[in-house]
Amino acid sequence: TLRPFGFFDAAVLKKDIRAIEATYQSGGFFGTRVEADVEDEDRGVRVTYRVKEAVKIYIKEMDVLGNRSLSDQEIKKILLTKEIGPFYWIGGSGVYDQAKTEQDLMRIRFLYGENGFLDATASGPEVTVHPEGGGLYVAVRVEEGVQYRVGEINFSGDWEGPPKKVARKTRIRRGDIFERGKMLQYVTALENSYKDLGHAWAKVDVRPVKDPETGVIDLELFLVKGPLVTIRRVEVRGNFKTRDYVVRREVRLLEGDLYSQKGVDDTRRFVRALGFFDNVSVQVLKVGEDQADLTVTVVEGSSGNFSAGLAYSSVDGLVGTFSLSQSNLVGRGQRLRFNIELGSERTTYSIDFFEPRLFSGKYSFGADIFDTSREYDNYSEDSRGGGARLGYRYSDFSSINLRYRYVNYVVYDVDDNASEQIKDQEGENTTSSLTLSYNYDTRDHPLDPRSGVLLKLSSELAGGPLGGTNDFIRNIVEGTGFTPLIGDLIGSAHLEIGVVNGDEVPVNERFFMGGLYSLRGFDYRSVGPVDENGDPVGGDRSFLINLESTYPLVKDANIKGVVFLDIGNVWGPEEDPKLDDLRYGAGFGFRWMSPMGLLRLEWGFNLDPEPDEEQPGWEFSVGAIF
Repeated sequence: TLRPFGFFDAAVLKKDIRAIEATYQSGGFFGTRVEADVEDEDRGVRVTYRVKEAVKIYIKEMDVLGNRSLSDQEIKKILLTKEIGPFYWIGGSGVYDQAKTEQDLMRIRFLYGENGFLDATASGPEVTVHPEGGGLYVAVRVEEGVQYRVGEINFSGDWEGPPKKVARKTRIRRGDIFERGKMLQYVTALENSYKDLGHAWAKVDVRPVKDPETGVIDLELFLVKGPLVTIRRVEVRGNFKTRDYVVRREVRLLEGDLYSQKGVDDTRRFVRALGFFDNVSVQVLKVGEDQADLTVTVVEGSSGNFSAGLAYSSVDGLVGTFSLSQSNLVGRGQRLRFNIELGSERTTYSIDFFEPRLFSGKYSFGADIFDTSREYDNYSEDSRGGGARLGYRYSDFSSINLRYRYVNYVVYDVDDNASEQIKDQEGENTTSSLTLSYNYDTRDHPLDPRSGVLLKLSSELAGGPLGGTNDFIRNIVEGTGFTPLIGDLIGSAHLEIGVVNGDEVPVNERFFMGGLYSLRGFDYRSVGPVDENGDPVGGDRSFLINLESTYPLVKDANIKGVVFLDIGNVWGPEEDPKLDDLRYGAGFGFRWMSPMGLLRLEWGFNLDPEPDEEQPGWEFSVGAIF
């Protein structure tokens, strides 16, 4: 921190020497020493640092001494200091850093506290050259003390009758091993039970009484509930692009409302669920004993998306996809998307608009148009159409939607050797339909969920009084659940069942399966009934299960690994669905929220391939965010 032309300070010089030595030590150059020469000159002094660099040494062995109740492995797992590993040159494992070891001592004390050892101490580190050479021997010493169990639990203060029951995972009972983290969760849940009633400043004070001889800790929970608090003002900050009302309509507490902790938590959740903020925080500011201000602070993220993908299949050949979307159009929370697919056998143009809160109320509105041309092995097809949809959101998680769809299909250039099913489709046919659907969505984030479920039920009626040449009824049940498994390992399960009924359901309205977004390990649309020429013709019943686990490989770069198992099939009208008919695909892949957007790279294996089926290999898609 000494600078040319600045004032010389001997105390600062000593700090600089220690800082240089600490920097070397944190990089593994254990034993490096620094000295400084100070020479007088005409107008000041010249400072020269002389460094005696040590050889870089890694930790060969990390040891824990004095532990009996917890194993070395349990303790080492939570430490920042690690022994040298096979990939030390990538991750930097094995480097001795004094600052990290000091944090490790705190981590050890915390770990013991979570297991009832409230008097446990950790000291060290003891650092020496390993007796066998080749690195350092680092040891920390533990004194465990007594393991405490919960004794009497007494409630005092402003409790209005017995405390409310809390979730089983946070409940504390007599005889349980005392866990600090669980105690904190329990106290928070008790406080929130009063905060939800309007007592914003409710506070539970824990007064423990330890008996080292018996290993029992008695607890007195003293409640000061405070007055009822109302919301004086609600402010939105940080939204330089998004209109205030887009955020405010997701706020669950308004001016004049009685305070509720659930309302604060739900506000944070639903504003975050909009999907175009990188960070959302909600602060409660005390402006009086019975009043509080609520401030919602957001960090604007990238709401525009330009995506591009490339895929190859036996059905569509090489296809490039380009999508331009804006999920927060001019800051109003509206979504507008343009999509183009250009390929050797398929071309698609589409425009989609969606208003999630019509006039900031409970209704939603959307409209779309599209134009698609596709060439198959034995015929070509053009489809043009669009639709409109109206939804009603009758709770925070549930909505009902009604959608009208009109599509005009033209099948032409049918080969002479095509099957009768394909020849019957030649010419023009139209679908005019209404779809009634129910959505239930409790996901904590629409793009990167860690918990919650998404349920969709839909029933589509085509033809009859709606006109058109195609008459059918299609019902689909779809559900997806997300849950944390261990730490950052997230598991998800997706189930989809579809049935379409009609006298002669056209090929273009049937179910198909296979590809990156359905049954991986199979070519696009390759699973299901085929005609006598081996061309897919779709089915009237479908069943699909997708099981996935994702884990962050490089958390800072948002790179995740994924493993999956897909199970499903499609059956025709003459087939009887059986479990033996199910097809299985499994594999792994990577997902990276890169500067270009979300990149999916996945390899699926057909677990029971038929003689004429080939493995599709790597499939990928990539998008760019602006």
